[in-house]
Formats: sequence, structure tokens, C-alpha cells
Amino acid sequence: MTATNIIPFPRQPAREPVSFSLGVRYDLRVGAPASGVVRPLGEDATSYSGLARVLRAARMTWRTRSACGQLTLVVPEGIHQTMDAETLDAAVIEAGCARRTLTFEFLESEIVSYGPELAIALRARGWGVALNGDPDCPLPFGSKARGLYTELVLDAPDMTNPFLGLDPRDRSPIGRRLLAAKEAGMAITAEHVRSQAQARLLAMAGFDRGSGAFADPLRA
Repeated sequence: MTATNIIPFPRQPAREPVSFSLGVRYDLRVGAPASGVVRPLGEDATSYSGLARVLRAARMTWRTRSACGQLTLVVPEGIHQTMDAETLDAAVIEAGCARRTLTFEFLESEIVSYGPELAIALRARGWGVALNGDPDCPLPFGSKARGLYTELVLDAPDMTNPFLGLDPRDRSPIGRRLLAAKEAGMAITAEHVRSQAQARLLAMAGFDRGSGAFADPLRA
């Protein structure tokens, strides 16, 4: 009788399934997709391997849905405490992202809490950096901010004025910020756009992109 040697191989622990939401921002003037928006879900997204897996899966999903190659990564809250710019840069490159097609989007509240150093370091490495603005506009929007951010993301104003951000005499915080963003050549994005009529007014006011209920007929 021949003896058989059985060599046990250790089982690899099962990986947690990746979890993210994938939205779309549309060009307000032509109605075409302008960017896919990836929002990682779960604590694992603040680790190197977790973020790389989430972004890789999101890229593959986006490629099957749209010919537009642009992606925006909404930076998970708390990532300032777990990853520096070098590590974050390496994670998104491992996921297959290129500098010309990916924008990091930071919440203004996170910039207020942790400072702009991470955003500055990513911009210096050639990535796009968007600021998701707080309604109270707590950060100054001087020349330093205008040189840092490539996109400004705002909630769509409730009372849309076609002259919003066009009149230098507008002293409202959002009006001043819009005017500064336009002068700096930033893309300007409106979230939670409710209707196509509002989308048209926002385009007149200088917004470039939008997301929200207005886009439902575009998907039909």
C-alpha cells in the first residue's frame, strides 16, 4: 500500500465584499455624462488595499455603463488619519487610475478639520482636486484656494438667479465663491438639481455639471 502525503495549504481569509455607490454628473449644456462619482462605503475604504479594491471595482462598473472615462473619488471621511498623499497616490494607481482621468473630492468640513495639506500634496502630484463646499463657505477662497482646486461642487441654490456669480457686486458668500471659481477656470458642479428647468438656469449662471433628479429623463 502506497502512503500518500497530504500537504495542507492554509486557507486565505475571505475578503469583505467591496461596497460603494456610483453616481453620474452630467454636462448641463449637452446632457452627456461628464464624470462618474465613486463614494466608498465602509471603514475598509480608508485602508490602502480596501480603497484600491473599491476603486478598481468602481472603474470596471463605470466602464460598462459609460464611454466617459472621467471619475471623481469622494474621499472617505477619516482618510486623513489613515493615509498620506504618497500612500493614497499609490492606492489609486494600483486601482488603474490615471492622473488625467481622476479627481479627488474633499468635503470642506474635512479641510477645515484637518487642513489642506493632503489636498495640496495630491494636486502637486498632478491629480485633480475638487472642493465640495459647505453652504456656510467657511474657508477663504483667495488665490491659494483658486490655485489648488480644479473643481467646485455646491448644492444647487434654491432660488436660482441667472446672474448668480456673474455680477461682481454680488456680496453673498456663494456669489463671491462662484465668481472666484469662474475667474480661476474651475469646473463648477451643482448637486441635487431637481428639474431640467433648474438645470437650464444653473447653466446660464455658469454651472458646468449637475447631478440629481433632473437627470432621470436623460437615462430613459
